[in-house]
Amino acid sequence: MWTSILEIDLAHVIPAKILGLVWRGAYFSSFAPLQVQNLPRQTLPASNWVRVRNLLAGICGSDLPLIFANGDFRIAPAAIPGHVRSYPGHEVVGEVIEVGDDVQHLHVGDRVVLQHGPNCITAGIQQVCRSCASGNYGLCEYGVLPGPQPVGGGWSEEMLLHEQQLFRVPPGISDMQAVLLEPSAVAVHAVLRHVPQPQDRILIIGAGTIGLLILEVVRALAPDAEVCVMARHAFQVERAARMGAQIIYPQDSYREVQRATGAQLYQGMLGNQMLLGGYDVIYDTVGSKRTTQDSLRWARAGATVVMVGVNLHRMKIDLTPIWYQEINLIGTLGNGIESWPIGTSEKKSSFEIAAEMIENRRIFPDKLITHSFSLSGYRDALLTAVDKGRNRAIKVIFDYSKQPPSVVPNVRASGRQRQRVLTSPPGAHLSQPLIPAPKEQESRYPEEDMSFPIDEEAETGTVHAIATPIDDDATIVVSTSKFAWFNGGTDYTAPTPSDEEETAYPHDEQDIGYPQDVQETAYPHDEQETAYPQGAPLPWTGTAPAPSDVHDAGDHFAAPIGKDEDEDATKTVVVSPPRRGRTRRKTGTTRPTHSDEGTPIETTDPSSTLSDVREPFPAPEQEENNEQ
Repeated sequence: MWTSILEIDLAHVIPAKILGLVWRGAYFSSFAPLQVQNLPRQTLPASNWVRVRNLLAGICGSDLPLIFANGDFRIAPAAIPGHVRSYPGHEVVGEVIEVGDDVQHLHVGDRVVLQHGPNCITAGIQQVCRSCASGNYGLCEYGVLPGPQPVGGGWSEEMLLHEQQLFRVPPGISDMQAVLLEPSAVAVHAVLRHVPQPQDRILIIGAGTIGLLILEVVRALAPDAEVCVMARHAFQVERAARMGAQIIYPQDSYREVQRATGAQLYQGMLGNQMLLGGYDVIYDTVGSKRTTQDSLRWARAGATVVMVGVNLHRMKIDLTPIWYQEINLIGTLGNGIESWPIGTSEKKSSFEIAAEMIENRRIFPDKLITHSFSLSGYRDALLTAVDKGRNRAIKVIFDYSKQPPSVVPNVRASGRQRQRVLTSPPGAHLSQPLIPAPKEQESRYPEEDMSFPIDEEAETGTVHAIATPIDDDATIVVSTSKFAWFNGGTDYTAPTPSDEEETAYPHDEQDIGYPQDVQETAYPHDEQETAYPQGAPLPWTGTAPAPSDVHDAGDHFAAPIGKDEDEDATKTVVVSPPRRGRTRRKTGTTRPTHSDEGTPIETTDPSSTLSDVREPFPAPEQEENNEQ
């Protein structure tokens, strides 16, 4: 089975880091930290373990520094041995396909998401640590755990792990929602680390997946609070503004914060700046040196700063606001056990609360999915996620229904082929909310059709995956990176979109750079009329059937045109529909044949290529991905 492994050691990090300065492909080479291998299928290592076949998996922002060797071995977590080798992909939804004899809470066919990493319970430790005893398994105090270790993560075809690590997905949550259940739980846990009050001024630094989910959770829990979002990219600004947040622009951030909060701005020597008065709560989802230092200076006296973002570097920052303004700086990691409902002594996990909010339509994580790839296109998926400004990417996921059946026959032959069609109508904006198809309509997509016609935008090189939707409301609007052209590993000839697709979005053609008269320019109608005048019959002769009897052979329509007196073989005329790109026609030689009345007529010899000789779309040259 295809399995992704992260080897965070000097032997993998240093070569990839050095060569990565001049060659982006170094991060996907055989000596890079990330290795994707086709390994033999293993048996369940214990009777209380289960096997999960993955359906969807997300790329988290915390995965990217590990893959691109952007970290420091001197930070505290790097000292723990268990972090050297891991399986990436903690945002995942899958289906249980095998259970051990002692599994008690899960059954074959259950949809599950990954909730916990290895902990005292999974290792069978009798004397559990205090964190695991309280239900905060992500804070387990054992750095090295005995017993079998999990095999595979979200970026693998399958996972083998203890049943305690999984959370059963409620029936009312779709796969698209479930794949973001883990980041939704992270957002819930971060907000509940310091619950905002109705009249608070709140700042969220960062408008990625976690930042926008925190915005949704804050809106759900404190609808009267004043919420601002600091976004880096224009498409993030657009998304956050439509979700009801005020925007803080990073170009002149101190004056922006002063304008939004009414705080007093003081400027000292050497560019030193300080605000008195500011936000009551700040959620920093970036976690960089700059955002951490600024957030401490933008918080009012006695305020709270919650560090949500993950930074794998040591930081040298000014911590004086913590004592000078009595700022509370607290951290958050993953998910845990919460007091819920707020203000009560009842306890629920972050996953239970997040699932409840999704089912009650208080948060909408699936609308943040912008790109989808097969696992075999993991290089393009990761480059799309890391270059989010250029690709307008918020959440990039792997969809295992797109994996070719021939790649992993031992899994796909028996797997449930529920294709999740992600379509992009011409002119669609990536920041539009995405609406998943209703669950009852998923079976209406033909299971046997695993192909994705491609609509190429010639000027920008962007490729949009197109598939015929059931209806507009059931279509997920998404754009795929231009690198998705290479997902199958071979060049792909793009067919002309069907009439249904062009009818569905006629008004958007110009929005993506296709002028409405592009077809007339590329292949004018009079060109076809010159070859076959309108209303004139094709030269059907001899034993040829009527045109109504011609069978559809895909893009070509073929029919026999009769036997040559000198040959036994039946000649065939191939009539091709016009295609984008250049078209060549060659004039063939003629030979006499006879009509039914015995009158000699002339017909073109198909051996001299009466048919249209079409040139497929030239596959775009694969660029060296050296974006920073």
